[in-house]
Amino acid sequence: MSKKIPNKKEQFTQPSKSKSPLIVGALGVVLVAAMLFMFFGSNDGQEEGNYFGDSVASSRSYIGEFISMTQVEPIIEDGKIKIALEEIDQNNIVSFEVENNENQLVPLMAYITPSGRLFAGSSMCEPCRGRTFSLAGETLVCDACRTTYDIEDHEFLSGSKACGSYPPVYMNPQIEDGMVMIDLEDVLTWRSRA
Repeated sequence: MSKKIPNKKEQFTQPSKSKSPLIVGALGVVLVAAMLFMFFGSNDGQEEGNYFGDSVASSRSYIGEFISMTQVEPIIEDGKIKIALEEIDQNNIVSFEVENNENQLVPLMAYITPSGRLFAGSSMCEPCRGRTFSLAGETLVCDACRTTYDIEDHEFLSGSKACGSYPPVYMNPQIEDGMVMIDLEDVLTWRSRA
Protein backbone atom coordinates (compact mmCIF):
# COMPACT_ATOMS: atom_id res chain seq x y z
CA MET A 1 0.00 0.00 0.00
CA SER A 2 1.40 3.35 -0.92
CA LYS A 3 1.24 6.33 1.40
CA LYS A 4 -1.05 9.10 0.20
CA ILE A 5 0.76 12.38 -0.32
CA PRO A 6 -1.49 15.32 0.55
CA ASN A 7 -1.90 18.00 -2.06
CA LYS A 8 -1.16 21.64 -1.28
CA LYS A 9 -4.76 22.41 -0.32
CA GLU A 10 -4.93 19.48 2.11
CA GLN A 11 -1.64 20.54 3.75
CA PHE A 12 -3.14 23.88 4.78
CA THR A 13 -6.65 22.74 5.66
CA GLN A 14 -5.83 19.72 7.83
CA PRO A 15 -5.52 20.35 11.54
CA SER A 16 -1.91 20.48 12.76
CA LYS A 17 -0.63 18.95 15.99
CA SER A 18 -0.96 21.19 19.04
CA LYS A 19 2.14 22.97 20.31
CA SER A 20 0.44 23.81 23.62
CA PRO A 21 2.30 21.19 25.72
CA LEU A 22 5.64 22.53 24.45
CA ILE A 23 4.70 26.14 25.21
CA VAL A 24 3.33 25.28 28.66
CA GLY A 25 6.50 23.32 29.46
CA ALA A 26 8.76 26.21 28.41
CA LEU A 27 6.73 28.70 30.45
CA GLY A 28 6.93 26.36 33.44
CA VAL A 29 10.73 26.24 33.24
CA VAL A 30 10.93 30.05 33.01
CA LEU A 31 8.55 30.44 35.95
CA VAL A 32 10.52 28.02 38.14
CA ALA A 33 13.79 29.80 37.26
CA ALA A 34 12.26 33.20 38.12
CA MET A 35 10.94 31.89 41.44
CA LEU A 36 14.34 30.43 42.37
CA PHE A 37 16.05 33.73 41.51
CA MET A 38 13.57 35.66 43.65
CA PHE A 39 13.89 33.21 46.54
CA PHE A 40 17.67 33.00 46.61
CA GLY A 41 18.22 36.46 45.15
CA SER A 42 21.36 37.87 43.67
CA ASN A 43 22.75 39.27 46.93
CA ASP A 44 24.13 36.15 48.60
CA GLY A 45 20.95 35.55 50.59
CA GLN A 46 20.96 38.90 52.36
CA GLU A 47 17.65 40.72 52.37
CA GLU A 48 17.39 44.14 50.80
CA GLY A 49 18.17 46.75 53.47
CA ASN A 50 20.10 44.20 55.49
CA TYR A 51 23.40 44.50 53.64
CA PHE A 52 25.67 44.07 56.67
CA GLY A 53 23.63 41.40 58.43
CA ASP A 54 21.72 41.58 61.69
CA SER A 55 22.24 44.07 64.51
CA VAL A 56 25.11 43.15 66.82
CA ALA A 57 25.18 46.28 69.00
CA SER A 58 22.82 48.95 70.26
CA SER A 59 21.56 51.48 67.73
CA ARG A 60 23.17 54.91 67.83
CA SER A 61 23.22 58.27 66.09
CA TYR A 62 26.21 59.98 64.49
CA ILE A 63 24.18 63.07 63.55
CA GLY A 64 26.26 66.17 64.32
CA GLU A 65 29.38 64.07 64.87
CA PHE A 66 32.56 63.43 62.88
CA ILE A 67 34.26 60.29 64.22
CA SER A 68 37.75 59.38 63.03
CA MET A 69 39.16 55.85 63.08
CA THR A 70 40.87 54.44 66.14
CA GLN A 71 43.90 52.28 65.30
CA VAL A 72 43.72 48.77 66.82
CA GLU A 73 45.96 45.71 66.68
CA PRO A 74 44.23 42.56 65.43
CA ILE A 75 44.98 39.00 66.52
CA ILE A 76 45.81 36.66 63.65
CA GLU A 77 45.38 32.96 64.41
CA ASP A 78 43.73 29.84 62.99
CA GLY A 79 43.27 31.47 59.58
CA LYS A 80 41.24 34.35 61.07
CA ILE A 81 41.80 38.04 61.75
CA LYS A 82 40.20 38.81 65.11
CA ILE A 83 39.17 42.01 66.89
CA ALA A 84 37.06 42.33 70.02
CA LEU A 85 33.51 43.46 69.21
CA GLU A 86 33.57 45.53 72.41
CA GLU A 87 36.53 47.53 71.07
CA ILE A 88 34.64 48.33 67.85
CA ASP A 89 31.44 49.09 69.80
CA GLN A 90 33.23 51.54 72.13
CA ASN A 91 35.15 53.35 69.38
CA ASN A 92 32.41 53.20 66.69
CA ILE A 93 35.03 52.83 63.89
CA VAL A 94 38.45 51.18 64.04
CA SER A 95 41.27 50.61 61.56
CA PHE A 96 43.98 47.99 61.24
CA GLU A 97 46.30 46.57 58.59
CA VAL A 98 47.21 43.04 57.56
CA GLU A 99 49.78 42.05 54.94
CA ASN A 100 48.52 40.25 51.83
CA ASN A 101 50.38 37.47 50.01
CA GLU A 102 52.26 40.07 47.94
CA ASN A 103 53.72 41.68 51.09
CA GLN A 104 51.49 44.76 50.77
CA LEU A 105 49.63 46.14 53.77
CA VAL A 106 45.88 45.96 53.22
CA PRO A 107 44.00 48.75 55.04
CA LEU A 108 40.99 47.38 56.92
CA MET A 109 38.25 48.82 59.09
CA ALA A 110 35.30 47.81 61.19
CA TYR A 111 32.46 50.04 62.33
CA ILE A 112 28.99 49.92 63.84
CA THR A 113 26.19 51.41 61.73
CA PRO A 114 23.48 53.60 63.30
CA SER A 115 21.16 50.56 63.19
CA GLY A 116 23.73 48.57 65.23
CA ARG A 117 25.00 46.39 62.38
CA LEU A 118 28.66 45.61 61.75
CA PHE A 119 30.75 46.42 58.71
CA ALA A 120 34.20 44.84 58.56
CA GLY A 121 36.31 44.89 55.43
CA SER A 122 38.61 46.97 53.27
CA SER A 123 39.40 50.58 54.03
CA MET A 124 40.80 51.57 50.63
CA CYS A 125 39.15 54.32 48.61
CA GLU A 126 39.96 53.70 44.99
CA PRO A 127 41.37 55.17 42.83
CA CYS A 128 42.35 58.05 45.16
CA ARG A 129 44.19 55.55 47.40
CA GLY A 130 42.77 57.01 50.61
CA ARG A 131 43.27 54.53 53.46
CA THR A 132 41.11 56.03 56.20
CA PHE A 133 37.43 56.88 56.59
CA SER A 134 35.35 58.73 59.15
CA LEU A 135 31.74 58.48 60.25
CA ALA A 136 29.75 61.68 59.77
CA GLY A 137 26.02 61.72 60.42
CA GLU A 138 24.59 58.97 58.23
CA THR A 139 27.60 58.81 55.92
CA LEU A 140 30.98 57.11 55.62
CA VAL A 141 33.50 59.67 54.36
CA CYS A 142 36.89 59.07 52.69
CA ASP A 143 39.38 61.24 54.58
CA ALA A 144 41.45 61.80 51.40
CA CYS A 145 38.95 62.75 48.66
CA ARG A 146 35.79 63.34 50.74
CA THR A 147 33.74 60.87 48.72
CA THR A 148 30.71 59.87 50.80
CA TYR A 149 28.72 56.67 51.00
CA ASP A 150 25.53 55.75 52.83
CA ILE A 151 26.72 54.36 56.15
CA GLU A 152 24.27 51.44 56.08
CA ASP A 153 24.82 50.05 52.57
CA HIS A 154 27.75 51.94 50.95
CA GLU A 155 25.59 53.48 48.24
CA PHE A 156 27.59 56.31 46.60
CA LEU A 157 26.21 59.71 47.66
CA SER A 158 28.67 62.43 46.65
CA GLY A 159 32.26 63.25 45.74
CA SER A 160 34.42 61.51 43.18
CA LYS A 161 32.36 59.33 40.85
CA ALA A 162 35.50 57.30 40.11
CA CYS A 163 35.98 56.51 43.80
CA GLY A 164 32.23 56.10 44.28
CA SER A 165 32.37 53.15 41.88
CA TYR A 166 34.63 51.24 44.31
CA PRO A 167 33.13 51.34 47.82
CA PRO A 168 34.93 49.52 50.64
CA VAL A 169 34.61 45.73 50.32
CA TYR A 170 32.51 43.90 52.92
CA MET A 171 34.37 40.75 54.06
CA ASN A 172 31.51 38.84 55.71
CA PRO A 173 32.70 38.97 59.32
CA GLN A 174 31.49 36.45 61.86
CA ILE A 175 31.17 36.94 65.59
CA GLU A 176 32.15 34.23 68.03
CA ASP A 177 32.79 34.58 71.78
CA GLY A 178 32.79 38.37 71.52
CA MET A 179 35.37 38.40 68.72
CA VAL A 180 34.77 39.74 65.21
CA MET A 181 36.50 37.41 62.75
CA ILE A 182 37.42 37.89 59.09
CA ASP A 183 38.84 35.03 57.03
CA LEU A 184 42.56 35.68 56.58
CA GLU A 185 42.33 34.27 53.03
CA ASP A 186 40.06 37.20 52.02
CA VAL A 187 42.84 39.61 52.95
CA LEU A 188 45.73 37.55 51.59
CA THR A 189 44.14 37.59 48.13
CA TRP A 190 42.84 41.17 48.32
CA ARG A 191 43.99 43.43 45.47
CA SER A 192 43.31 47.05 44.57
CA ARG A 193 40.46 47.19 42.04
CA ALA A 194 41.37 50.46 40.32
